[in-house]
Amino acid sequence: MRELDFFMNDRMKVLQIINQYQICVEGNSFCPLNQQEIADLVPCSKLKANQIIRELIDAGYIKMIRSRGRYIVTEKAENTLAEV
Repeated sequence: MRELDFFMNDRMKVLQIINQYQICVEGNSFCPLNQQEIADLVPCSKLKANQIIRELIDAGYIKMIRSRGRYIVTEKAENTLAEV
């Protein structure tokens, strides 16, 4: 399976939203949006956004810091986004 095939659905939208809404605080970039805010932007249900975020974390495209939805885009994700 080609790596981009993984993103032929709402995964790409979620990844792009997390990447687009990153903010930088004291030299650290992260996305402060919660799952409901991400779901509203896709648009999809919060449950689906949660599932997609879990898949992106498991595949190594994003990391979650803290337990309350602070997401970091990994280098792997940045490379994939650059290909699109």
